[in-house]
Amino acid sequence: MNLHLLPRRAAAGLLAAALLAGAVLPAGAAAPSTSKEEIVYANLSAEGEVTGVYVVSQFDGVAGQTITDYGDYTALRNMTTTDPLNYENGVLTLTPAEDGKIYCEGTLAEAQLPWLFELTYTLDGAEVSPEELAGKSGALVLTLSAKENPACEGDFFNQYALQINLTLDTHKAQNIVAPGATVANVGSNKQLTFLVLPGQETTLTVSADVTDFALDPISINGVRMRLSLDSGALTDSIGALTDGSTQLNDGAQALKDGIDQVKAGLDALNAQSSALTGGSAQVRSALTQLQGALAGVSASTDQLDTLLNGSAQIRDGLHQLNEGAAQLESQLSYQAYKEILAQNGLDLDELAAGNDQAIQMLNNLASFLPGCLRGQIDQIILLLEGNRANLGAIQTYLDAVNQGAQALSDGAATLDENYAVFDAGIRQLAATLTDMVGNLSLLTDAINTLAGQYPELDNGISAYTNAVGQLQAGAAQLAEGAAQLAAGTQELYTQTNGLGENDQLNSLLSMLTDEGQTQSFVSAENTEVEAVQFALQTEGITPEAAPVEEEPAAAPLNFWQKLLKLFGLYKEG
Repeated sequence: MNLHLLPRRAAAGLLAAALLAGAVLPAGAAAPSTSKEEIVYANLSAEGEVTGVYVVSQFDGVAGQTITDYGDYTALRNMTTTDPLNYENGVLTLTPAEDGKIYCEGTLAEAQLPWLFELTYTLDGAEVSPEELAGKSGALVLTLSAKENPACEGDFFNQYALQINLTLDTHKAQNIVAPGATVANVGSNKQLTFLVLPGQETTLTVSADVTDFALDPISINGVRMRLSLDSGALTDSIGALTDGSTQLNDGAQALKDGIDQVKAGLDALNAQSSALTGGSAQVRSALTQLQGALAGVSASTDQLDTLLNGSAQIRDGLHQLNEGAAQLESQLSYQAYKEILAQNGLDLDELAAGNDQAIQMLNNLASFLPGCLRGQIDQIILLLEGNRANLGAIQTYLDAVNQGAQALSDGAATLDENYAVFDAGIRQLAATLTDMVGNLSLLTDAINTLAGQYPELDNGISAYTNAVGQLQAGAAQLAEGAAQLAAGTQELYTQTNGLGENDQLNSLLSMLTDEGQTQSFVSAENTEVEAVQFALQTEGITPEAAPVEEEPAAAPLNFWQKLLKLFGLYKEG
């Protein structure tokens, strides 16, 4: 069947081409299709309904060589040359007279796009049609949905990505919100660009406050997405990520358990702070009593017994204080903290090194992961960096507290040692009653000095117990942070465990790295298609132009009026 678009003078050439083709091909054999590229154009209504589909096929023409193409067309047009087209039984042929690109436009009889589009509009909360929306003002919400069209043959929906471009005039649209869109300024317009990955159904929304609303056509471009990925390396990286997340999760859980034990120890230590401050208060009270007793002491045996008993109490109290301070010094240090964790199977040095290694590994792998995991990995990296800072802060704080405890222990040891000597002197004085009277003034001065200096030690003990309370509060915060870290690593482990065996991910990677033959949208008989592209466009929304009022026809001029007008002397009206 020759289409009406073919020039009549080409009939002889077509007949000769047909005879030549019949001489070369066996009876009933279909000629192979010619290599080409297809651009599928489609017009959509403002509500997303398809109103027309046509395809432009691009061929590399060689003079004298027949081009063969298959498709169910209702109209055909040679866009570049005057070479005649022959179309019969779904087969298009033409023989170019010269070398060069040839573009043929064909209107498809029945075409099902890979996507079903729907556009809806609400103005001030009420749904309106595009015709009702034109020229209106208010709070607009535009919704565009793209779903798979089950009636479309081929796997275009799972292989082609969509780029959707929408332009709003900022003179007529304010407070534009478009989640997921890339926004660009083009003059006074805002250009919104959405990307829809292959195989994904989506619903996009754009909201704005509009005035005298109008909307240019929305353009939708579909291209086949292919990524240059080393799937084997990516699979290995996913496996390494899974193993690393497992180790990280185990380490975080062990760290949490160790910190919980340290916190429990600090809770117990803090609970003894009141006993420590109470014992120091008793020593202070005993010194006051001894100081008062010495003020009125005489050489009698009764007063000596009182003095000896009081000195023994002070000596025993200082000895206990010295032992308690020494124990605190040995227990309250970063090294002791590490040993406690080591007893529970956690090496802080290895954990710190593993922490740094995990941060580096997660940073290296983040670029290979889908967006749904990248945000979670960034959160885990932030938690790991916070954990690293917490470990350093704990060491600094415990070292500082240990230095204070060491100073306290040294002071208590010196005091204990000196008072032991002092107590021995008291005993010697008691044994030598004769000498005691002569040395009584010296003893009184020593007790007065001790009683005057002891408040400083008592205040240091109070400061120490307060520091233990602060350390306990810090440990509680650290435990809370460790719990959050453990929860985060558990979430990462849950999300990455079995990632390499995820059928959906493997299918997506296989699809995006597929280098197979491109399908023809027009006909499966076109087997030499190099590329297919979709260029879709919706109908714009434009207010109707206001009717132009015609000026009333001027009254005809008489002879004298015409004569005056000729010389520029006539005035109308």
